[in-house]
Amino acid sequence: MRSLLLSLVASFTLQMPTIAADGGLFVAVGYAGRRISSTDGATWQHDQRWSDTAADDDNVLFNIAHGLGRFVAVGGGAAIGHIVTTKDGKTWEELPQVKGRVATIAFGNGRFIAGHGNELLYSTDGTTFQAGAKLGIEGSVHARRSAFGGGEAGPRVVIIGEVDQWTTKTRVGWRATTEDGTRMTSVDVETPMASDVAFGSGHFVIVGPKGLIESSHDGHTWKRHAAPETEVFSRVAWTGSRFLVTGGSTTWSSPDALHWSAEKKSIPGGIAWAREGFLGLSLSWGGNIHVSKDLLEWKKSTIPPGPSLEAIAYGKP
Repeated sequence: MRSLLLSLVASFTLQMPTIAADGGLFVAVGYAGRRISSTDGATWQHDQRWSDTAADDDNVLFNIAHGLGRFVAVGGGAAIGHIVTTKDGKTWEELPQVKGRVATIAFGNGRFIAGHGNELLYSTDGTTFQAGAKLGIEGSVHARRSAFGGGEAGPRVVIIGEVDQWTTKTRVGWRATTEDGTRMTSVDVETPMASDVAFGSGHFVIVGPKGLIESSHDGHTWKRHAAPETEVFSRVAWTGSRFLVTGGSTTWSSPDALHWSAEKKSIPGGIAWAREGFLGLSLSWGGNIHVSKDLLEWKKSTIPPGPSLEAIAYGKP
């Protein structure tokens, strides 16, 4: 039995993509406050968590960004908002808690900008966050995802989310942009519901249910692109040469955010991070990380069992 297990492990290891290390680090976060890191995307270590239960509670970490030589992850629930930081993926520091979930974070222009309900938080060092601009949206506001980019309108962060409107008792989407977290460049309410946003090729791309794919050069004016309304897109990533959209029955791609087509082969799970010619990582429920070197053939990474993961960031400590 022992020899059989060793044989199976050896076979699995040989089938895993060989990934060239460049001194960088991947850090993934998710439910139960789970945090885990990898130097190659294939084998993961330093698995830490606050609990073993994958519940939508105060322990979830929803997003992570890298900048200024450190990773900053955010999350929480209705009572407690978490901001945690690490430089090496091993030792984590929890920053002062805030009331209510901190749902998303992006880094750009030398600062971190986070979505916290109806306001933004920002930090120029990754260890001290200040209250920033107010969104000014009426209702119960929930941020979802954000991305930094520099299109024709200049560097900015685009943030997407939903709001439960008190007057109409309906949930609608919203989108906002900011250059530095201290003031809003634009805020639009009653937009189509969206799940994720990414930047590349001079454009922001937003995806969501009902086949939603929209692009924008400034994060404010959006153009809808044709895709079947039966598709429920959940994730989008820029690979350095094209966008990849997953979550529906088919993976969609575009080299310029303007011309879209369905791929012949789908990516398992939701695309979380990708660089053409280097590595792709996707996440699926059950704590699975899928890895690919060519973004075509995918294998499950070596990872201990545990709560599902929500986001991955890459950077050089």
